[in-house]
Amino acid sequence: MSANPDNFKVDMSHLQKVQRTIRKAGNIFPNEKELVDTLEDLIIKAQDDTSLNTYYSMAQYLKQRVRELKANLPKPIEEIDLALEDLDWSIRYLQWLVSEQPKES
Repeated sequence: MSANPDNFKVDMSHLQKVQRTIRKAGNIFPNEKELVDTLEDLIIKAQDDTSLNTYYSMAQYLKQRVRELKANLPKPIEEIDLALEDLDWSIRYLQWLVSEQPKES
């Protein structure tokens, strides 16, 4: 049994939090309709495929974009800091989830 400091568990509510986090982070960029539409398409596809790698890639990409945005802000914005915290949580959860999945032989 691996250490689980965040008290993660394999359940739908945790995965839905990841989905909400990705949607909210994508909506930080409202002028980028293509980005938001692509994220929505990937979320729907990931639900069908149960593709944790897709969620992980989206969360990593958004974290990088939000970090760049934060670096260029004249003053801190709470929503941006919260988005980064939520994305960090989502990434840690997805890493934990992958490590907990039984390995197929």
